[in-house]
Amino acid sequence: MAKKRSSRRRRRRGLLGRLLRPLSVLLAAAAIVAALTLFFKVDKVEVSGNIRYDAGEIIAASGVEQGDNLILLNRYGISRRLYTQMPYITDARVYPKFPDTLMIEVTETRAIAAVPGAGAYWLLNAGEDRIKILEMAEEAQAQDYLLLSGLEAADPQAGRSLVLSEDSRLSEEKLLELLQAMEQLNMAGRIDSVDAGDREKLVLSCDGRFQVEVAYNADFSFKLKCLQEVVGKLEPNETGILRMTRADNVVNFIPYGH
Repeated sequence: MAKKRSSRRRRRRGLLGRLLRPLSVLLAAAAIVAALTLFFKVDKVEVSGNIRYDAGEIIAASGVEQGDNLILLNRYGISRRLYTQMPYITDARVYPKFPDTLMIEVTETRAIAAVPGAGAYWLLNAGEDRIKILEMAEEAQAQDYLLLSGLEAADPQAGRSLVLSEDSRLSEEKLLELLQAMEQLNMAGRIDSVDAGDREKLVLSCDGRFQVEVAYNADFSFKLKCLQEVVGKLEPNETGILRMTRADNVVNFIPYGH
């Protein structure tokens, strides 16, 4: 009988031990979290990668204040605020440097094009998956960039993605494809303007010498490579229309005056 009571006590102690172990782990984890949140406070913020904006502007826009907890900061939210509130910032990496420093590494961009909208011009940058509106510009300032005519920005706001008006013949996706192709092929400085005013074709002004005609649904990377090849074979004094509206690589050159 005594052996049975002893066996039951051992079983109860074993069950109690199994129940207490998870609780002990939870209590230990809670103690660690409490210690981390108590001691790791923001004392300073260091900014790097910035050129256009000074560090003070970036810190103010981040919303981070001295005494904030390094562990509990919403780093994604900080990054999104900087991307939206400071249009020339295209990426922000936010991370703690223990025990008391928050690091903000930003990547800035530059304007490459200008589009009309809401009675003004808007400077644009082509990112990986969208066209970002950087700032409003006067017409004279817009002349320094690739001018997009026959298009209009709908409800433009700095820091937002470009949305074109509903009657635009060129979609945001195809415009992004064109701008990206120009950057990748080092042609951004050679294309002076893009005109989407014609119903049948998109017209590019190239090198101040050529009017280049392409279809709205063209593979722009392919067409610009063809354009580079053709222009390279022409004489420096030749000017005219380069008709590239066919799906293949055929280019018709029509000299001005013919």
